[in-house]
This record gives sequence, structure tokens and C-alpha cells, in this order.
Amino acid sequence: MKTILITGATGTTGAATLQHLKGKGFNLRAMTRSAEKAAALEKQGVSAVVADYGDAASLSRALEGADRAFLVHTPALEIPKHEKAFIEAAKRAGVEKIVKVSVIGAGPDAPLRLARMHAEAESYLMQSGIAYTILRPHSFMQNLLGNIPTIQGQGAMYSNNGDAKIPLIDARDIGAVAAAALTEEGHDGKIYILTGPAAVTFQEAADAIGQSVGKAVQFVNVPDDAAKQGMMGAGFPEWLADDLVTLNQWGRQVGEQQPSEDVAKVLGRPGHSLEDFARDYAGAFGG
Repeated sequence: MKTILITGATGTTGAATLQHLKGKGFNLRAMTRSAEKAAALEKQGVSAVVADYGDAASLSRALEGADRAFLVHTPALEIPKHEKAFIEAAKRAGVEKIVKVSVIGAGPDAPLRLARMHAEAESYLMQSGIAYTILRPHSFMQNLLGNIPTIQGQGAMYSNNGDAKIPLIDARDIGAVAAAALTEEGHDGKIYILTGPAAVTFQEAADAIGQSVGKAVQFVNVPDDAAKQGMMGAGFPEWLADDLVTLNQWGRQVGEQQPSEDVAKVLGRPGHSLEDFARDYAGAFGG
């Protein structure tokens, strides 16, 4: 039985990937940095290993005997260094394939620092000799959950998106595509652009959430500087807040961003709509 290592197994995309891999006939091994989270996974019947990208010995232990791996990293300046270390450890362990989560627009000349860092890691993976599939998702619908305090307290959500129409993607669909790429034939060497099925404004997102919780929710557009300060106040590092403000500025300039068909091509079904997401997460938004 093939063994698949899932990094970031308790994070948004890692947990979704792990969920979609269950029952597919593979030995699943979840990687997390927390012994407490590893113990919780073990209680759920999932084999878990504690490892850190900055600890080469722990990566070797995590990858020992693994045939395939799902690679995801939280937004951080260490992405190129850490993912290169993971790829090298995977090579030593004889891993046959890696499915890497990147970001939409990744490239060496991308305006976003995050996109440039992911492009560097992508290039390293492509040249590693390991079979690969790269996933470039747009912004997650799950990021809207960060608005819960103001939705519950003020009936409002704030951003500098303006009237931009963005094809937000449900992270559950990212997990489904990752699981397919890890377990099915025909995905090697592919780069998939992952979006939701339709481009939506933040006011439409607010309307969908409001409909799901049974009260009006208003979108409030804020100046770029205020958006940056709000993100930094929420704990975002300045470089990432700058990236997100720039991304939203670009979105406003483009107006409407066209959805990709890659989710439907891989899964044979459309991705979750904004309405699906709002309905499924109504309990979280409504408290």
C-alpha cells in the first residue's frame, strides 16, 4: 500500500486534502509541528508525525517510507528555504511525487513577494527529478471567516476590494484536486489554476453570508492604508499586508477576473459556489 505524507495536516488546505484522501486505499501520514495536534490526529485514527521544515532530521523521519507527498506552507518569508529543504529530503527518501500548493500568479517577476517566493520553490521542484503537480489557487472563501467578529458585532465586513469581482475558491475543492493529483494518473507535470466557478464582489459575498444567517450584512470598502493597518493589527507581517493590499488594488483595476475551468476538469464537477460555502458555514458566521 502506497504511503502519502500530508504536510500542514491541521491547516485549511492540508485538512481538506486529508479528508478527501480518506477511504482511497492509501496509507495516510499527517505531518504537523505540534505534538498536541499530532495526538489529536492519532485519536481520529490518522497516523501522525511531528516535524518542522527547519529541522532536517525531522523531515527525514516524516518522509521515511513515503511514496507521495502533499506540500503546503503558511505564508512566510522562509517558503523557498523550507520547501527546498523538504524537496531535498523527499529525494533522499525516494518519494516519487509531490503535489505542491502555490499561489495564483506565481512567477519570478510577479508583483507580489509571496508569488515570487512560490515561483522559486516551484522551479526547484520542477528541476528536482521528482514527479510533480502544482496547484495555484486564488483567494480562499474560507478567508471570509476572518470577518466573523464584525459580521456578528456590526453586520459588516471590511476590505479594500472595492467593486472587484474575484473567483474565490472553496478550500475544500483545493483538497479534492490535491487528492486527485496524489492518487490518480494523468496529473504529472501539470499546473492547475484553481478558482471558484464564478467571480463575485465582496458585496455579493456579504449578501450570501447575510442570507445564510438571516440578517443583513454590508460590505464596507476601506482605503488601502486603513486595510494595511487593519491586517497588521490582526497579526499579519507588514510584507504580507503589503502583498494583500497590492493584490486587491490589482483586482480593482482589472474589475472582473475570469474563473478557471481546471477544478471542473480535474473533478468532473464544478467547484463549490459562494452560496454553497455561505450555507455550509452559516453556523460559524452566525455564532
